[in-house]
Amino acid sequence: MKDWLNKIWSRLSGKDAWNDKFEAGCRSFQFGKFDESEQLFLESVSLLEKAKAKDPRRFSTLVCLGACYRAQGKFDEAEKTLRAAIETRSNPSDFNANDTAFAYKELASCLYEAGQCDDVQEPIKTALKLYEDSCGKNSEEAAECLLIMSRTCIMRCQFDEALPYLLRCLEVFEAKPDDRTFELADTLTCQAIVWNRTSEFQRAESNLRRVMPLHEKLAGAESMEVARCKTELAAALLAQSVFDEAEKTFQESMRIMRKVEAQSSIDFADTLAGLATCLRSQRHFESAISYYQQALGIYEKFYNDDQDDIATVLTQLAVCHSELEQFNEAEIYFSRAAAIAERLLGEDHSAVADGIFNLANCYSFQKRYEEAIPLYRRALKIAEKTLGIQHPEYAAKLTGLAYCFQLQERFADAKPLYTQALQICEKDESTPEDELADNLIGLANCHLETGDQAAARPLYERALRFKQNKFDPRDQELASRIEVLLKRMDHSMV
Repeated sequence: MKDWLNKIWSRLSGKDAWNDKFEAGCRSFQFGKFDESEQLFLESVSLLEKAKAKDPRRFSTLVCLGACYRAQGKFDEAEKTLRAAIETRSNPSDFNANDTAFAYKELASCLYEAGQCDDVQEPIKTALKLYEDSCGKNSEEAAECLLIMSRTCIMRCQFDEALPYLLRCLEVFEAKPDDRTFELADTLTCQAIVWNRTSEFQRAESNLRRVMPLHEKLAGAESMEVARCKTELAAALLAQSVFDEAEKTFQESMRIMRKVEAQSSIDFADTLAGLATCLRSQRHFESAISYYQQALGIYEKFYNDDQDDIATVLTQLAVCHSELEQFNEAEIYFSRAAAIAERLLGEDHSAVADGIFNLANCYSFQKRYEEAIPLYRRALKIAEKTLGIQHPEYAAKLTGLAYCFQLQERFADAKPLYTQALQICEKDESTPEDELADNLIGLANCHLETGDQAAARPLYERALRFKQNKFDPRDQELASRIEVLLKRMDHSMV
């Protein structure tokens, strides 16, 4: 904005009342006196209207006023004013291309910051084209547009589209790291966010460690920018199971946010949820529940009930309560999360199937089998329709229903389901060993309960190979139980 204002001053001539007001407004804007700047720009517009001026001065003043509104978060006024500025160009050839591009870029930024991501594409592409034609494809102005485009893609979860834009930005901003420190930091952070969301956690971590000093230099060591960066870094560490450092980094981010009085913000809620997940992953369920509940309270103040973040936290709360065998509490959270998913996505969506499946498991653990089985069947039907009968998620739901039948000693009903799930898991190389082992053990148990030790034994032996080298105490305990069972089977055969 400052560079553009300086260029405007150098081109626009005349020492009339309009120019005095306009220059005063620009100076106020540069010093962050937005209320004062707004009033001066409004007076400048009024003077131009009285003179019935339709030259570049009116366009420039409206653009400055729109930028002033945007700086104050008055996005509706900013959008209206910036669009009015663009409409003043009855003969576009009379206007400087860079000034026009700047107006479109300001409009795109305004729409992005107002959360209207679907409306950003048209003005930012127009700005990019104007800048590329007038300044070159590798210009700093074009890179600024690409950065806005990448942010919009991230907001819309279009991560593959964002990366090429970010790479072009890096080429430009890394060439001038001292002049473009802010844009370089923003680009590196956006790139890290994309990598975190696409499971490139080591690359995200590398970027975040590089960008942290830049944010500290620009905004201070205890700023929201640094806090947000720490939250992303903690998420990358958590995904790599570096629990101690992740937990410490989440806590440090929360400390900074409290210091800058941002403990009621969405950023703080995101950090609380991240810390809760870190604790849940280490089986500290009671502590995790406390942080999840705090995050949920903040999300509910900002969003209505139909929001992904709320559904995610509800599901995680339910999982924690399930692990503590607090199934009544888990049922409440699973039920609410499933209802949100269905309202958001429609009744035939894989995420809806997951929510229904979670609730079915909860009923099954409470021995409410008559309520659980219809939900299992509905989850299977949705998964078959959306994912197909060879998908690992379909296999997981078969396993859930099979286990429900097994708990009721309906082994004849459970066996074919375990067998079908096992066949799917064996074909898919990406299937986690734990899922494969669960099906092997479930099917083996059914054979053993129906007196077929010969069929059960090789299944137990295969499952044991998966479990005996695990470090989780639960896996070690299960491996020991299988070893004892195999020895008993040997003894009975003798």
